[in-house]
This record gives sequence, structure tokens and C-alpha cells, in this order.
Amino acid sequence: MLGLGRPPLGFGPVPTYIGLIFAVQMIIVYVIAVLKKDVDAVLPYISSAANKQPQSCIFAMGANISSLLIAVMVHVRYKFTARIIFLNLAFRQAQIDYVVKTYDDDWDAWKNRLFCVNSWATIVGHMSAFGLFIVANVQETAIIPLHITGALLAFGGFTIFMMLQCYLTHKLTGVITVITVFRFRLVFTVLSAIFFVVGLSFGIIASRVFHSVYPDLPTPRPWSRKIYQPGYVFHQISAAAEWLCAFSQIIFMQSFTPEFEDMYSAGYIGKNEISSAEPDDVPLPVYEEDEEDRRFQRRHRRYFHDRP
Repeated sequence: MLGLGRPPLGFGPVPTYIGLIFAVQMIIVYVIAVLKKDVDAVLPYISSAANKQPQSCIFAMGANISSLLIAVMVHVRYKFTARIIFLNLAFRQAQIDYVVKTYDDDWDAWKNRLFCVNSWATIVGHMSAFGLFIVANVQETAIIPLHITGALLAFGGFTIFMMLQCYLTHKLTGVITVITVFRFRLVFTVLSAIFFVVGLSFGIIASRVFHSVYPDLPTPRPWSRKIYQPGYVFHQISAAAEWLCAFSQIIFMQSFTPEFEDMYSAGYIGKNEISSAEPDDVPLPVYEEDEEDRRFQRRHRRYFHDRP
């Protein structure tokens, strides 16, 4: 990805594109839904605003593109972290010292643990992208169980992805990144988790309160303050938490931008990233690659080339 008259930006713009698409599509969808009186103007669910045409079409286009970009972002992050774990000598030495002094543990076991966390983060991240794909193409009132499953995968899955990335960021702090990045990610991970739990819990409470009064009626889709609906206050809390959870996750994604700017293919890290992690005035440890490292490089040999 190249900027006109500027140095290559690598995959840096990907998180920004996701944020811009989300902002533009939701503004358009919300305005159309309110003008058509499809939803109440005060805190509708995201899915409720995008439930009817034409806003459902706009939401589907934007969310489909976003789900693809999120999958790309997750894959690039996986390759970035895997390369650091296996190839960066400064990171190796920092981790070896930490593991031996703190846990008296074996470095190879610790390395495999980090790689396992990285792999699980990738799986959960792709599940989140797939959940968003489901939400984009199955409207709220079309197939309710499938839509809710997709929403849980999208929001809940990405929250777990954020938690795993915070753990990996903590391990990279001081070698690849700075403590400020870890704190930034930690804050929005905690917020996302809180908003996800609040949104899910109060949504269930709102539904139960409504059905305690009207047991034979379906849960309102959408909710409205213009008619009496028991549980509407709980719905408002749930909807507010859903919007805040989405914004927290979008902001979290933006922290990947500086790291991605030096990546030109999935897994290749530009010279700036490596040189900053391995300064010339710091002696690097002598490290002999083990068979696992060599197998990893053979499987991904196209990612370990020198930049032309």
C-alpha cells in the first residue's frame, strides 16, 4: 500500500480503513433509520438501525468489507508476532533472562507457550471476523438465533482477541514496543470487556422483564420509548454498552497502525522495526537455531526474504 509521493505505508492503513468504514456506514445507517422512523432516535441497537432496507444494504456492504479487513489485520498481526518470537535475538535474550530469573523455566517451553497464545489469538480473531460477516448478511429479524450468534462472535470474539494481544504486547514491551502502547491496549481491552458483559447482561434482563409482563409477545425488535415496553430502560443501557464496545474495539485496532507500517507482505517486517529492536551498541547473544526454528522458516520461507 503506497501513499502518493510518500514512503510505503505497508499494512499500516488497514486498521484506519476499518475505523473509517465503520464510522461512515453507521452515520448513514443511523440517519436513514431515524428519518424513516424505523428505530427510536435514542440509543437503538446497531442491528436494529440496520435491519430494514435500504440501510441494511449499506450496512452489509460496509460490514462485509470490514470483516475481510479484520481478517487481514489478524493475519498480519500473527505473522508479525511469530517473526519476533522466532527470529529477533534481542527479544530472545530479554525473554530468556526473564524466564530463567523469574520462573527458572525452559526457554523453549516458554517460546512455544507464546507461539500458542499467538495462534489462539489468530483463531479467535478470525472467528470474530466471521461473526461480523454473519451479522452483515443476516438481519436481526431474519434468523434471530444466527444473527445473535454472529454478534456474540463478533463482539465477544474480538474482546478475547484483545486480551490475548495485551498479553503478547506485554511480552514485547521494552524490546519491540513501549509501555505506553501496552497501557493503551489494556485500557480499551478492559473497557471492551466491561461493555460487552454489560450489553449482554442488560439485554437479557430487558427481555426477561418484558416477558414477565407480556409472556406471549416476542421481544420488541426494535425497542421504542413511544409505547409502553417493560424493560426499556435496561435496553437503553444494553444498547449504549453495545455502541461503546464497538468504539472501544475500533480504537484498539488503531494501535496496530505504527507496527504495520513497516510490513510489506504478511510476516515481513521492515528494516526500521528490526534495527530499532537490535541496536548496534547492544551486544546480541550467540544463539543457535534449533530444528523447530528451521522448520518454521521452511514452512514460511517466502516471508523471510530481504527487502529489495
